[in-house]
Amino acid sequence: MLPATYVHWQDSARRLLEPLAALMQPGRAELDLPGAASDHDRQADRLESFARPLTLAAFWLQSVPRPEDVALRAKISGWFRAGLMAGTDPDHPHYWGPDASYHQHHVEMGLMTIALQIAERDLWAPLAPEEKAQVAHWFATCRGGGIVNNNHLFLSVHILEFLGRHGFAHRTDRAVITAHLHQLETMHRGGGWFEDGINQAYDHYNAYAFHFYGLLWSHLHGAQDAARAARWREWAKLFVRDYQHFFAASGEHPAFGRSITYRFNCLNVFGLALAENCTDVAPGLLRRLCTRNLDFFLSRPIYTEQGALAPGFTDVFPKIIEPYSAPASPYWAAKGFTPLLLPPDHAFWNDAEQPLPAEQGFVHVMPAPGLVTRSVPGGDIEILNAGSMVGNTQLRYGAWKWSKLSYRTGVHFCYAFPEISAVSLDSALTAQVDDGRIFGRHSTVPVELAADHLGYSWNLGFKTGQVNTGVETFVFWRAGWLLHVHHYDARQPVVLRVGGFALPLTKVDPALRAGLNPPRTAGSTLAIFADNRGTVLQPLLGLTATEWDTRLDDSTERRHVAAPYHATPIAKTARLTGPGILAALSWAGTDRTEAAPWRVVSGATGDWNLTHPKLGDWSIRHWSLPALR
Repeated sequence: MLPATYVHWQDSARRLLEPLAALMQPGRAELDLPGAASDHDRQADRLESFARPLTLAAFWLQSVPRPEDVALRAKISGWFRAGLMAGTDPDHPHYWGPDASYHQHHVEMGLMTIALQIAERDLWAPLAPEEKAQVAHWFATCRGGGIVNNNHLFLSVHILEFLGRHGFAHRTDRAVITAHLHQLETMHRGGGWFEDGINQAYDHYNAYAFHFYGLLWSHLHGAQDAARAARWREWAKLFVRDYQHFFAASGEHPAFGRSITYRFNCLNVFGLALAENCTDVAPGLLRRLCTRNLDFFLSRPIYTEQGALAPGFTDVFPKIIEPYSAPASPYWAAKGFTPLLLPPDHAFWNDAEQPLPAEQGFVHVMPAPGLVTRSVPGGDIEILNAGSMVGNTQLRYGAWKWSKLSYRTGVHFCYAFPEISAVSLDSALTAQVDDGRIFGRHSTVPVELAADHLGYSWNLGFKTGQVNTGVETFVFWRAGWLLHVHHYDARQPVVLRVGGFALPLTKVDPALRAGLNPPRTAGSTLAIFADNRGTVLQPLLGLTATEWDTRLDDSTERRHVAAPYHATPIAKTARLTGPGILAALSWAGTDRTEAAPWRVVSGATGDWNLTHPKLGDWSIRHWSLPALR
């Protein structure tokens, strides 16, 4: 008898495949999924609608067959094999076309070679020799093409390794594979963390891509280069030790960085690390983590009317996707089904569950990426970011996906549109110049990382017009509270704003509206509760006015990751220039007693003492603290 959780994972994959099976038309090499086109081209979007569901099918097909799945297995594998022949035939009306320099085909083709090897019995082995040669000829169009200098280099590695494994190697392939693997390894910055090439970011792509492709390369091809495979396994071992701290007690992880719509893709590294025997984290803990994360998302309203995965995070939110995404993009979540590579008798499926770090309480410091994760009362966790930035050429994705003070489960954050020129105000320090433009952080250098605080040096501005406000920020934490202290030097007139957490709202009632409009004075604390959660902002120094940033109806565009409406408390300065210091306390959570404001007992330079009616005394000693009245 198969373990119950193994069956649950099989059934979860099947339930995602069933709506796709209903869309599978004979003679076609794509699925008709609704949604906006990407900024690539129609051919790329067509291939994506085939390749990403193929990955989902591969994980399910290679799992233990069950009698009740025979008919669906035959339909799905047969359609994908036929689609593979149509899409790779230049004379067929549904031909996908060849790869090309910097084309999205390269990414999807690499993913396809992985799927064909994972489920070789059902997807590749049944093809006739001449059919395999046709497919191989199409994959070979990747040779010599330009590739973005980031995790994409791994896709050519997987394509060329696949061709070599099946007798279609070219004599120069091994040199290209070696060069690309060398380049990818230069992106390792320590502790199993990779800076994603030109994107310059540390985020979920470490799991989405680097460790997924690295461990699968080790799994499928590592015997050819045992020393390199051992390195990738060791890096994954270190990364998993860190990454287990990115998940709340509910299984939810914080929305952070780009491609948030990939949802439970983040799980893939755990299944692969177990498959490659390169993690010392308990299998029972990883099963609890993975199953909770999978169930968290699959139980949310994340589906189209067809039953397919829709763009969004915890619900349907089409604007969440980047310009490179197409209607099938959410199916990169299929990578999260790597636990199905583990046989039913593996400890992952059979060991007793163990509590997650978030269920026990933790602070976890990661020097390589400049990140700190910590648990928050109620089972949430947050990412505090001092080191992950976004490259200047990548600002079109919205720098605020990396530059908030905090990325916290249960709260998340707001987008801004248009992404390349707009900045969201929540959980951040922003600067507005006289022409109305608002700037946030996208560059950053960590200067201090500790179990009770972090600090980073950065800038509010942009090269065009030499907009420049230098900032050093220090963040301290206690329970659900953050204390942020900003030392700034404005080189032209600005209005600075400090934003609290953006409270997600599923509905807005008259009482909530009334609570957003109380009389306010300089230094007043802003607080609101709704949907059993609250947000509070308590200004302490340098902030002369308060306001709310809100979306309370459908007259404006949705901006919050996790809900259609939101309310964010804001404190701001007068128009100013030169050096100064700002300080504020922000909170989000579910406990109203913890939301009560702090009282300053003493505020000498470098030595503050605060007190709270529930949390008691908080003594903070740090050189960045100014004298506080």
